[in-house]
Amino acid sequence: MPRPKRGYKRSIPTQELARDYKLFAIACEGSVREREYFSIFQHISSRIAVDIIGDVDEETGEIKITTKSSPKQVLERAVRYVENEGILASDELWLVLDIDRWPIDHLRALAEECSNHPNWHIALSNPCFEVWLYFHMRKDIDEREILSSSDCKHILAELSDGGYHPCEYILHVKDAIANAQSVDENPEYWKPEYKRTKVYLLMRNLMEFVSVKEFNAFIDNLPLLRRQGIEQL
Repeated sequence: MPRPKRGYKRSIPTQELARDYKLFAIACEGSVREREYFSIFQHISSRIAVDIIGDVDEETGEIKITTKSSPKQVLERAVRYVENEGILASDELWLVLDIDRWPIDHLRALAEECSNHPNWHIALSNPCFEVWLYFHMRKDIDEREILSSSDCKHILAELSDGGYHPCEYILHVKDAIANAQSVDENPEYWKPEYKRTKVYLLMRNLMEFVSVKEFNAFIDNLPLLRRQGIEQL
C-alpha cells in the first residue's frame, strides 16, 4: 500500500507539530526511471518518509505523477507542495533534474532559488540521471563515452543481467554514494562536471537515518517489493 502524505497543512502551526521521522520530499523530472528509483525508499526505515511530488488532480484532489519536467515546472510543483502540504524545518526538499535538456541559466536560477531556503536542495546529473545509476555498478565512467541519456540507458542494460530494474541497483546504493562522492571535485558547487552527479548528496543525507539493521532488512525485502510491482509502491 502507498504510504500517506507526510507533509502537514500550512493551517497547522509548525511549532505544534511533532513526529519521529524525517521527510524527504523529491520533485524530479517526468522520467519514470527516477520515480521508480526513489519510491522504493519509502520502505527503507520508519525514521524517514519519502514523498515523490506530483501534480494535484483538480477533480479528485489526489496526487498524480506528471510528465511536466522543465526546471520551471519542477519548481512550481515543489512550491505547491510546500504550500499545500507544508514541511518542517527539519525536513528536506530536493529538486532532481538532468542537465542535458535544459539551458544552464534555467538550472542556475533553480539553484539560486534553493539557496534561499535552508532545507531546499538541488541534485543535478550531467548529462542525465543514468550517470547516478552507473555509479552503483562502477567506480568511475571515464572509460565510457557517454554523450546522451540514450547512450547511458544502453550501458545500464549491459551492466544488469536481464536489463535495468531499480531493485537491482538499490542493492548497491552505498557503493554509489561513495563512488559519486569520490569523483566530485567541487562538492559545494551546484553544477556537476560532465559524467558526474550530485544525487549522492540526497542519498547520503537519506541513508544517514537508516541503521545497518534496517538496511539489511530492506535488502532482504527487495524481492517481495519487486514481485509486487513498482506501480504498487
